[in-house]
Amino acid sequence: MTPMTPGDTPATYSPDTTLTLSEIADLTGRDLKTIKTWNDSGKGRWPNATQDETGRKTWRVPVRDLVATDVLDASQIEQVANELAARRESKETKALREQVIRLEEKLTAAAALADERANTIALLKSLVPKGGAA
Repeated sequence: MTPMTPGDTPATYSPDTTLTLSEIADLTGRDLKTIKTWNDSGKGRWPNATQDETGRKTWRVPVRDLVATDVLDASQIEQVANELAARRESKETKALREQVIRLEEKLTAAAALADERANTIALLKSLVPKGGAA
């Protein structure tokens, strides 16, 4: 993500810009199941929602439908991109923090194993006579 400079303006969406159901859930702070219920396979709250024909057939909802149903306030349209980016960054930070914890646990286990092996080597060396084998 590029930092904004004083001359930059936040990204804006036209009313026809579409968002996925996951993006709507992230943006509104609602559970994805709630958003899916609201969509109700395209026959629910957002009459202009469409489903991609490829891959996972993701639903996309025009921003104008979100504003029309008070899911988003009209003043939020300019903020949508920035809010989604902030939420994605927050999720990425949490995932990285969890990964760091797992790696620290692995490092602790590896260090304990290395200490155990070093002790075993020292013990074996003490058992071997100093002049070599007879």
